[in-house]
Amino acid sequence: MTDAYAFDTEAVVAFLYDEPGHERVGSLLASVAAGDAEGYLAQPNASEVYYLVARFEGTTDERPTTESLRVADRDLRTLERNGLAVVQPDWRRAAEVKAHGGLSLADAYAVALAHDRDATLVVGGDDDFDSLSLDVAVERFRDHGV
Repeated sequence: MTDAYAFDTEAVVAFLYDEPGHERVGSLLASVAAGDAEGYLAQPNASEVYYLVARFEGTTDERPTTESLRVADRDLRTLERNGLAVVQPDWRRAAEVKAHGGLSLADAYAVALAHDRDATLVVGGDDDFDSLSLDVAVERFRDHGV
């Protein structure tokens, strides 16, 4: 059986910016690129990655520029070309996860995606994912939050 991973926004941003734990995320993404694993990113998480990269690469006060929006688009397209599928999870399941509280809406989508695809959810060290309303395997790529 092929391994499957659903990546939270924090994991992708850590990989793109060489933050602590990026090595583990990079290893998982390399498995996806090699075809040894399936990799997924929920559309709301892709949106978060896009706007965060656009801000980080923008002006000193984190305002996006035309060029920083291109960088964000390039980064996500590169991940997609390397096998990371950007998909829309079931919105009802995400809403049910969100209704239980404790998670952002994008995080709820990541949980729903991991559940629907029977994938391991790859997250950072925050305690947001300690108690989930769905049975989802969680892998922390670092042991502390940002």
